[in-house]
Amino acid sequence: MPSVANARERELFWGMRAILWAGGGFVFLAGVQLFGFSDRTDELFAWTIEPPTTAAFLGACYWAAAVLAFASALQPTWARARIGVPGVLVFIWLTLLATLIHLDKFHLDEGETRAQIAGWTWLVIYILEPPALLAAYVLQLRMPGSDPPRDRPLSRAVKGWLVVLGAFFFLFGAALYVAPLDVGDLWPWPLTPLTGRATAAWIVALGLLLAAMAWEDDRVRVIPGWALLATLVPLAVAAPIRFDEGIDWGGAEMIVYLVIAAQLLAVAVYGIASARYHQ
Repeated sequence: MPSVANARERELFWGMRAILWAGGGFVFLAGVQLFGFSDRTDELFAWTIEPPTTAAFLGACYWAAAVLAFASALQPTWARARIGVPGVLVFIWLTLLATLIHLDKFHLDEGETRAQIAGWTWLVIYILEPPALLAAYVLQLRMPGSDPPRDRPLSRAVKGWLVVLGAFFFLFGAALYVAPLDVGDLWPWPLTPLTGRATAAWIVALGLLLAAMAWEDDRVRVIPGWALLATLVPLAVAAPIRFDEGIDWGGAEMIVYLVIAAQLLAVAVYGIASARYHQ
């Protein structure tokens, strides 16, 4: 029997690669709608989002997810591509559930034609993608091969930071999903039940991504995760700057928001630099 070190490394399954490319394209286009046309969701998006700050924030999340999906799809092996898949899988199921709970809010039979097309496209995609990604994930895990050794571990400080902040995001996101109005009072700008759950799905996914990065514990394998953070943070900070009406920049909620954003960006820059040194 060959040793694990000498066994062939598990390749990225073609079906998983295809879903990553397709999913990346979808979330990129969603980001264009939400971040580029934040104040026109009543005309162009699947549902009307108010205030526009929320649309811009969700657009930032979608664009960051596109970076993660494309960066993962380009990897040759599963070990270097899988970092975001568990979080994405949970995200799309949570988003499907939120869609079904608030289906009456979607532009399915009212509004402009473009909005109705967006509404039906959203519904079809979120009905098809969760089982498709789950099936691809199961097939990927059954592919032959093994994982390479983790010979480029993260520093203990970075790994600990990933664990702590990952747990914080996951718990806060779960609470926001269950009680979007009550827990939404802790958000820097107003959320509705639907936008609260849509935001919560992203926060839960981010928590799972950070936890997966800590578990992966390899400076090169987690590069797609750092790329997501480096994209997400500037856009997420730009969202309230673009539409700052009603935002209390000196309030505790916004201060916490900005402090966490600064931490995410700083560690992402450090992580990318460290990975380049160890490649």
